[in-house]
Amino acid sequence: MGGNVQIVHAVAKDIWPIRVDINELELALVNLGINARDAMPNGGVITIAAENVSLTGSDNPDRLSGDFVRVSIADTGCGIPADILPRVFEPFFTTKAVDKGSGLGLAQVHGFAHQSCGTVTLESEIGRGTRVTLYLPRAMEPATAAQSSAEVQAEAMGRLLLVEDNPDVADATGSMLLQLGYDVTHARSASAALSATKTATFDLVISDIVMAGEMNGLDLARKLRELYPELPVMLVTATAIWRMSPQKNSR
Repeated sequence: MGGNVQIVHAVAKDIWPIRVDINELELALVNLGINARDAMPNGGVITIAAENVSLTGSDNPDRLSGDFVRVSIADTGCGIPADILPRVFEPFFTTKAVDKGSGLGLAQVHGFAHQSCGTVTLESEIGRGTRVTLYLPRAMEPATAAQSSAEVQAEAMGRLLLVEDNPDVADATGSMLLQLGYDVTHARSASAALSATKTATFDLVISDIVMAGEMNGLDLARKLRELYPELPVMLVTATAIWRMSPQKNSR
């Protein structure tokens, strides 16, 4: 976070256990921490809090009811303009410079909260900071030890080639794929991807469609189909995903 950022913890001692993907939770906290840090270029305070709450259905946007752990990350930064607040969880939406953010951080947080059967809210005021709050369902059984990274890697789902020329998007996507158990190799261009397939065998290729260079993602997929008919290729854009299955030109 840097030397000019103070981190304050306010976690209740009797906090309830929750059932979540530990890697996704860690990634969500990191994403929120980075956003908070970037909102305080001159330094400030990040407060990480957690407490037990019971929701009634009328006190949250998704009308959830029951016992939840409320996890919040608050900063003392510049805040977010009111006209932008409705879009902050949209994938690839960012107010940062092109080389400073991918717009995937808050989208990951939103996806994690809902896949965990919870929700997320965001409050912000210009000049006073931002607070992001996760509501994660209480688990009734006792907490168990989290699976180690080594154990996750041992259950690798296959070898994957990720083709992406934007380093921020590549880092975010690659991190998520690693957490899912894939062995990920990154190529920054279509030509680099073709070179990689000459020296290694992959179970899947995931490629951006719009890339700099002589070949875009569609060109790469067609070339890979010629060279390796059995190799599945997934093409990704900000708005859609195309999947080219082995021996089929499906969309």
